[in-house]
Amino acid sequence: MGESGDSVIRDEERPVWEKPERKVLEKAAKEQKAIVLFFLSEGMTGVDATKMLHGEDVAKLSKEKAFFVIIEYNNDRTPSLDTGCPVPTSKLAGPNPSRDYNITTTPAWLVCDHHGNEYTRFTRVPDGKQLSTKIEEVKDAMDAVNKRLQKTLDEGKKALDAKDTAGFLKAALKNFKEGVVGLSAQEETIQAYRKLIDSSREEVDTILKEKPKDAEKRLKDMQKIFKGTELTKDINDALQILKGR
Repeated sequence: MGESGDSVIRDEERPVWEKPERKVLEKAAKEQKAIVLFFLSEGMTGVDATKMLHGEDVAKLSKEKAFFVIIEYNNDRTPSLDTGCPVPTSKLAGPNPSRDYNITTTPAWLVCDHHGNEYTRFTRVPDGKQLSTKIEEVKDAMDAVNKRLQKTLDEGKKALDAKDTAGFLKAALKNFKEGVVGLSAQEETIQAYRKLIDSSREEVDTILKEKPKDAEKRLKDMQKIFKGTELTKDINDALQILKGR
């Protein structure tokens, strides 16, 4: 239901609004319920949110099927600190969801899974039926994305088994570019990636310590393989140290 001006909205029509707090996100994850994000326009309040989106069907959804979370719009587009690590992080749990979800039009309503991964975006006020349909579709959407991630991960595992580090990293980075978090195949990809980065960092340290004749060549080879990862900085620093700079 859309805006109602100054008309009185009955209690049974009022959705339950939550704030993007850790306890809310943890509860959504525990109950595995979808999350509907409402990005307010600048100057809007929770009262405005209810005037814009209400109805018995909407209220019921917010109590039974999903967590309705209000987020104040933030127009700051200053990039987050670049650590060089390609592993995706939660857009919802970050300091600026407006930036991370690339909100360019407000108000906006996003239907997400319980990890905060977005599947549907409305830029016009949705009604209860539209929201219900998209909320019900979340589980299948999650499964479809996870299946795609798993296929790529399996290719990466084969590469690892064949000692093909570059092949594994190609698969891992492909999964990371999906930008989703929490899905089982993504979490497994992250675990395998971090294990490889840790062992490779130890290899860099060993090369620096032992300084074999082919040290520079080995580091330059690693530099090519690990391009696009946080290990690049370690390798570059090691090369500089090796050259006495």
